[in-house]
Amino acid sequence: MDLLKGLNPRQREAVTLTEGAVRVVAGPGTGKTRTLTARYAHLVSGLGIPPKNILCATFTNKAAQEMKNRIRKSLGDMDLGLISTFHSFCRLFLRDEIHHLKLPQNFVIIDQEDQKAILSKVYAEMGLTLKDLSFKEAIDTILEARKMEASSYVRDFLELNNENIRERFQGGNLSRDGEIFLRYIYEQKKNFSLDFNDLINFASHILNTVPEVRERWQDRLQYVMIDEFQDVSLRQYKLGDTLAGLHGNIFIVGDSDQTIYTWRGAHHRIFQDFPNNYPSCKTIVLEDNYRSTPEILATADTLIKNNQLRFGKTLTATKLPGDKPIFHHAKNEGDEADWILDKIQSVASKDPNLKNIAILCRSHYLTRSLEHSLVRGKIPYRVISGTEFYHRKEIKDAICYLRMISGADDMAFGRVINEPSRKIGKKSLDKITEFATRNDMSLYESLKSLAGFDLALGRKAKPFIGLVEGLKAEKDSMGLSDLFQKVLDLSGYEAALRLRGDNDRLDNLAELKRGVDEFGSDPENTLEDFLHRSALFTNLDRERGEESVSVMTIHAAKGLEFRTVFVLGLSEGIFPSRRVESPEEMEEERRLLYVAMTRAKKRLFLSCAEGFTHDGLRQAPSRFLFEIRSCLKGDADNDMEALKSGVGGRGFQGPSYDTLPFKAGDRVEHNGFGVGRILKADPNDGAYLIQFDSIRTPRSVSFGTAMRSLPE
Repeated sequence: MDLLKGLNPRQREAVTLTEGAVRVVAGPGTGKTRTLTARYAHLVSGLGIPPKNILCATFTNKAAQEMKNRIRKSLGDMDLGLISTFHSFCRLFLRDEIHHLKLPQNFVIIDQEDQKAILSKVYAEMGLTLKDLSFKEAIDTILEARKMEASSYVRDFLELNNENIRERFQGGNLSRDGEIFLRYIYEQKKNFSLDFNDLINFASHILNTVPEVRERWQDRLQYVMIDEFQDVSLRQYKLGDTLAGLHGNIFIVGDSDQTIYTWRGAHHRIFQDFPNNYPSCKTIVLEDNYRSTPEILATADTLIKNNQLRFGKTLTATKLPGDKPIFHHAKNEGDEADWILDKIQSVASKDPNLKNIAILCRSHYLTRSLEHSLVRGKIPYRVISGTEFYHRKEIKDAICYLRMISGADDMAFGRVINEPSRKIGKKSLDKITEFATRNDMSLYESLKSLAGFDLALGRKAKPFIGLVEGLKAEKDSMGLSDLFQKVLDLSGYEAALRLRGDNDRLDNLAELKRGVDEFGSDPENTLEDFLHRSALFTNLDRERGEESVSVMTIHAAKGLEFRTVFVLGLSEGIFPSRRVESPEEMEEERRLLYVAMTRAKKRLFLSCAEGFTHDGLRQAPSRFLFEIRSCLKGDADNDMEALKSGVGGRGFQGPSYDTLPFKAGDRVEHNGFGVGRILKADPNDGAYLIQFDSIRTPRSVSFGTAMRSLPE
């Protein structure tokens, strides 16, 4: 009975209802983890079920460890190996059962970087380049997509030996994608390696095709519990369903309003349709919220009720009333960041423990201005599940190109000489280093000297030297923004990211462009000033202990809670994302904001900024703010005006384009394409259509691209 002490009636029902199919709908802050751990402890201590007979599948390793820690506090130290993620369980399962597939027990698990390495070899053999197909596209549309259809590829993997597979892909009767996939399988099989999809698929294959294994594991697992069920994929659900097939004791807990991982195969329907597969299923709804104030819950509830595809519920706050969530409409991202800094300082004066504060955003690239303000205000912060803006690879690479123009130091040279690849290999770099040491010169000066008489090196190096020298000659006559865009164009760095389909890095690079534009808008600021300023952020010596503000994406904040939460960047095209293409995707964006808001216990701050997005689209307040405006209060008299007047809310057909810097008929100069005339500005594509004098056919150029106007 001590295990049940302190549980509310619905939690107690979920803990003690141990037989059959049980679905627990657990809204945020309703004690989901406490209910799960109490149920596990009740099975073990109250009913005497050995832990080896209980599978508790969670979504993350962190959640699994948290459950283990709580259970050990109640029951003492014991083996809790079957409290794990689905992938970890499959690894344990295959360690014992993979011999049924005639594969060795010491198989290798490969991650996405390993997948890219295999694809690189496959591309070389097929004569493909990243221009034909980026690695990301190959992983998403070939590897992931085909492995979702598990049966056919598992059969090929298991039944064909490597010689059969090689004969098949060398036969010439396959499509390009089919050949890539078979060659990938060939490399996997040759190295006895499994990727994350294989762990689920191979475990499922054994359970479905080897009756004695299925019967043994079904007999062993008397109870199957699945946490965060709204985030499981159909394959994971079927795996759990199979394992629970003998005893029929399957317990799921989740909340379809928090389904935010559809890109990983999750779907809210799996949770909502559970009773269709288990007609005798009992559903228990946890609605008492122990986390947030009534005002925060009312705001979150008002938002999520705009979704059509959901399990209806209304959370009830157990905490005393507090303040309404505060909304701020800033003039630009810098002002938005300064407002957040001001509010953090105000909160910290009353609640000085900074670890109780979190700043959440839709994407990592949004943290640039924020980090500037936090550093200036001497607020310790840490970026969770991500890298601080100026420490990200693409940002450091781009800044090192600017350092080559300014001073060509050895560190910058080493970073960019083969980024993107110029095929200057290790032997050549060793020769450059040796010559530089012998003649007491920089690596770049050494390269210039060697390129004059080493023909092989010269062919590779002269375009790079020409790039640096040409930009050095122009830097004092060009604006900083134009100079930076020319660096990205002529170096091929931005184009290389586009070929790889690396959208996150492109977003970060676009945000750096905005920073350069802002800094370069003051004609007194030089390239060297910008580099000095950037160095302050890349060489920060800050306290990174417990007492710091947490900065993270909303996906990383799932399962966490904080006394004070800021959600920034609530503008159309940012949140909801500009990549949303369907009503169902829009509902997931709304669920994402719901998750963000329900992380807050006492204070919630929401903000947006005016200006332009990366694509040059004018930023308007997010449609989600209009949906909850009755629940918000402004921080200043004019904060709510944008929402009260409905600005930006008219049908959400997209932001206004009437303030774009150019219009149809204008003559412009582009850093890469030269001079041309704008034929039209296309709101649907977010781009100008331009006929350049030097190019036969028109080109689409994104609204945000740096260009300058020319007189007629």
